[in-house]
Amino acid sequence: MNLRQIEYVLAVAKERNFIRAAQICHVSQPSLSVAVKALEDELGLPLFERARGEIRITRQGMRVVDQMRLAMEEVARIKSVAKSGAEPLSGSLRIGAIFTVGPYLFPGLAGAFHAVAPRMKLLLEENFTTALTERLKRGDLDAIIVALPFQELGINTLPLYDEPFMLAVPTGHPWEVRNDLRGSELANSELILLGKGHCFRDQVLDICPECMRLEEIPGGMRNVIEGTSLETVRHMVASGVGVSVMPVSTVKSLLCNVSSCPVQTDQRIRYVSFAPPLPSRRIVLACRASFPNPEAIDTLLTALTRSLPQGVIRCDER
Repeated sequence: MNLRQIEYVLAVAKERNFIRAAQICHVSQPSLSVAVKALEDELGLPLFERARGEIRITRQGMRVVDQMRLAMEEVARIKSVAKSGAEPLSGSLRIGAIFTVGPYLFPGLAGAFHAVAPRMKLLLEENFTTALTERLKRGDLDAIIVALPFQELGINTLPLYDEPFMLAVPTGHPWEVRNDLRGSELANSELILLGKGHCFRDQVLDICPECMRLEEIPGGMRNVIEGTSLETVRHMVASGVGVSVMPVSTVKSLLCNVSSCPVQTDQRIRYVSFAPPLPSRRIVLACRASFPNPEAIDTLLTALTRSLPQGVIRCDER
């Protein structure tokens, strides 16, 4: 067994295709296939089920592949110690965040991180929690920013901030002067939610048990409209479609650059406070326990604490 064979196996496991794996590894497909088969013979078990147009990892192979990923992380750790012992804040750091955090956290983070690590590139992406978690485990990402609950074997989490929720209503709505709104009242409104797959959707439903029961009605939820992003939802509120729960980081965010944008003018939206205790979510930074450059994570954490969105509460300030 050698590192090149392990690299080939991990590429096939990621791509589920020998041709694409060979392209990624810059080797011919027959050479890659022979190397993988030789390793399977050495181990005495098949790592992949091969069918026309489809490659699957066997149950035993999954355990082997997981161990191979750990082995390659240790190799990366060795290279990192050798290459950047005197300069750990170089190269690149790959960060992912959920869709309801990235647009409001990344703009401030980029500048703050450059100020403390000018020689390190910060590569950013957004996705659902499930996709980010899988990419973190595979090593495609170095750290992710997600909302609790979140617990994965071999992944460490560091608390960043707590974020209260507010209700966005169109101007003139009967609730616009309220400051004691109850989550249960949302069941009687035209509620705008993010689509399924967004953890924030689930957090909104948690504060409105009646809304959760509505979701079980055959044919979907009544009195509920779905949006693809928080900014789309905000514009739907501004146009009078309904009301929606928003994280406080979005309230002060200025993502629009036209004068008619309701975020800029704040003339068509009002934000209403819930009754105590305020519903909220906790945002955390998650990274692999085996990540070979802890200095970079510490630096990222420093930059994050210096660039938090307005309205959130740092966990160390409670």
